[in-house]
Order: sequence, then structure tokens, then C-alpha cells
Amino acid sequence: MMSDLIDAMTNWATSDSGKSAGTIALTTLAWAEAASVVGSAYMKRMIPLRLTAMVCNVLGVTYGLLTGTLPTIAKHAINLPLNFSRLREMNRLIDSVREANANDLNIEWLKPFMHPESVRATDFVFRKGDTANEAYVLVDGKIEILERGVVLGPGAIFGEMALFTRSGKRTATAKCLTDARLLTITYEQFEQLYFQNPEFGLYLVRLIVRRFEANHIDEELESS
Repeated sequence: MMSDLIDAMTNWATSDSGKSAGTIALTTLAWAEAASVVGSAYMKRMIPLRLTAMVCNVLGVTYGLLTGTLPTIAKHAINLPLNFSRLREMNRLIDSVREANANDLNIEWLKPFMHPESVRATDFVFRKGDTANEAYVLVDGKIEILERGVVLGPGAIFGEMALFTRSGKRTATAKCLTDARLLTITYEQFEQLYFQNPEFGLYLVRLIVRRFEANHIDEELESS
């Protein structure tokens, strides 16, 4: 039964109608592959681009196998796992960013890039208007941001605002309410980590937006 079916398919494939249908199928496949290449070039977001590129790779490998075109097979067979790998990386990145957006940042990984510093009660860590070149993580003690009346506790990151200002000056004064231990990091290292670690970058953006929102609320309260 199966042999009869195979013979029938072979006879049809070698017939004029079979050859014509095969030519149409190959032409359609070639156009579909070309359309996926053009479509991927129009994609503005990376995930749809990678997905379209993978479709193109599958179509390209199929076309290469049917036509026996080795360079086409090689090109798409190599690019398919590469596109799949990049797609997985981007999905993992998105998951990490979502996690960072939902939770506070664990700063333990920052510590190897920082150096310790001790300050005494009533000392000023920095004053408003000072030239800024470092940011801080409070390890132990309490720091007050005088202009806002905000008291920071262990684990708080502060002093990063000047990194994002045009003048590079401190925007507020930080004073020790108790003896405190700090970890400091230069802005140069800060910038490198900002661009290298998406979670850290998103955390900083969220932190700064929240502080701007708090400042805006305080200004509205003062004006009213």
C-alpha cells in the first residue's frame, strides 16, 4: 500500500503537472524567503526582528535543501541558531528588567567596585553646590538630606543625582546624624556599570524619577 502511494507520488512528481507544481512551490518559497528578509529590515523592535529572521532562516534552509544550493543552506543554517540565541538573550533581559522594575535592587554586587569610608556624626558628606565625582551607599548609620528633610538608612544609594545634571554640582546637602560607614564609587565606574548592567540602569532611572516626583510634591506643598 505504502509502496503504491510512493510510486504514485513519484510518477506525479516526474509528470509535467508535477514539475509545474514543483516550480510554482519553489518560486513561492523563494518569494516568501525574500519577503521575510525585507520584513525583518522594516522591524523596529529587536524581538520581532529576530523572529522574522528565524522564519527567513527556516525558509532559506528549506529552499536550499530543495534546490541543492549549499551556500544558501550554510548561510541560513548558521544564522538560525544565532538568531535563536539572541532572541533568548533578549527575553532573559526583558525578564531581568521586569524583575528589577518590580523589586528593589540588591546592591551586594556593587561592593567590589566601591571603597569604604567612615564619617562622624555632624560631619557633612557633601554640601549643595559642591562639585560631584562620587556616589555613595550607606552601610551603617543615618544620613539626612537637609533640603528635603529626608533621613536615609542602611542600603540607601545617594549622591548620584549630580551625575545626571548639566552642571555636575551637588543638588542637596548630606549630613551625618550618627557615625556612619559608607561605600563610595566614582562617577566613571558608575557610568560603566550603568551601561553594562540593565538592571542597575533601570534601578537608577526609577530612583531618580521617584526623587524628582518627591521634590515636585514638596514644591507644590510649599507653594500652597
